[in-house]
Amino acid sequence: MKNLLVLATMLLTFGFAKAQNSGSLNVITLNGTWDLYDNSTGTIEKTPDQSMTIMTFDNNKFVVQGVSPGDKYWIGLGELKGNEGYFDYRFQDGRSGQTTFRVDKNGNLDARSLSFTVDYKYLAKKRN
Repeated sequence: MKNLLVLATMLLTFGFAKAQNSGSLNVITLNGTWDLYDNSTGTIEKTPDQSMTIMTFDNNKFVVQGVSPGDKYWIGLGELKGNEGYFDYRFQDGRSGQTTFRVDKNGNLDARSLSFTVDYKYLAKKRN
């Protein structure tokens, strides 16, 4: 009976661990250039207003380099956990904040950037 209980516990643990990992996104899929479409009003704009390039490292971490309207450059450092992530960013002029996102079923990033001066919701689509 004790062996049966141990076997059942192992099978349940394996199944739970597998279920947790099945929703994970490989961080390498973030590598590339992304176009950002404003979604602040709940309607996704037809043309991108920003872009960013993501480069991944160290299993689940990444670096972001972006360009906002008016050629304002920013950089960020972030982490992906499963299908959700975040990055802390800083503009050339010192303004900073954090973006949180989730990867939707189409592979797009549904994101929100927050700081003292910014509340920007956007959808990021990877360029081909």
